[in-house]
Amino acid sequence: SSGINAEYGERMKVFVLLAIVGVALSIRCEVGTYVNGKGVTVNTDCSSFSKCKTFSKTVGSLTSKFHSCGSCDPNDDDDCKDCSTDLCNGAASYSYIALPLLVVSAWLMA
Repeated sequence: SSGINAEYGERMKVFVLLAIVGVALSIRCEVGTYVNGKGVTVNTDCSSFSKCKTFSKTVGSLTSKFHSCGSCDPNDDDDCKDCSTDLCNGAASYSYIALPLLVVSAWLMA
């Protein structure tokens, strides 16, 4: 019985480690639009991208600021800036992966 529990424990550690690696490899970006300073962004999983970007466009008297997943295209975006850390394209950038990684690392070492 204890052999089965030990085997289950090892499999569970491998599963959790693979899940954490998957989360660590995907990037989270702020996605949304502000028009003349009013708007909203949403914290979004951008797993098929490696960067977040922010750029502005002005048409007439309206200035729109876009927050999205992906890299800048110098031929397309006026003042685009891209970055490669979680939530780096928003007003505040926080990475929530550090504490769970620390806890799981301690558990895996046990």
